Amino acid sequence: MRSSHSWTEADSAAGFVLRYLSPMQRQLTLLLGSKEHADEALKILLAHLVQAGFGEHKRGRLRDFLVRGVRSCAKARLNDMPEAERAGVDLGSVTLGSKEWLSFWRDCMLERAWRALERHEHKQPDVPVFSVLSVATENPKASSEAVAAKVKEQFQIDLSAVQVDQVLTPARALFAQLIADEIVETLQSPTKNDVKEEIKLLGMAHAFNGVAV
Repeated sequence: MRSSHSWTEADSAAGFVLRYLSPMQRQLTLLLGSKEHADEALKILLAHLVQAGFGEHKRGRLRDFLVRGVRSCAKARLNDMPEAERAGVDLGSVTLGSKEWLSFWRDCMLERAWRALERHEHKQPDVPVFSVLSVATENPKASSEAVAAKVKEQFQIDLSAVQVDQVLTPARALFAQLIADEIVETLQSPTKNDVKEEIKLLGMAHAFNGVAV
């Protein structure tokens, strides 16, 4: 764990939540039946956050706060939907531990970690951690020679098999750290064990195999 700011310390609730639109939009689209309804519901939620912030609910896990927000704004959006479209909407299916929500949230955490890894490479292009790890992840059984060839093909970076091996270890460690950093920001005053439990619950422990973070 590195020092990161918890979501409960955010200066702007709406601004902070904008980072996590993707899982909310996916959940609302699944729930309400269209991206249009999902976006309208999100507008309701963001407007509330601009006006009231996190309020008295500023505690615990951000994903729990947001899934409650998803249910609330979906309920508000239902009032403006034709009755025929409302019939199949089951607000009760959206729970703190629903498989769909946890899957959408996990995808968001991973996507944000990948973006951070890519930004790191842009700052230090001599160590192409993003390019090498992304190719190795997409081709888990590929040899170092094959990964080097793919990196050259996709990113126009010329590496030897030895260089690929040299980059992979720090790339995996950095990616695991970035995931942990993302998790820290979504918990309130987390301990190391809290972060480990969240990573395990979200099914991302494989990213930490052989890595001490």
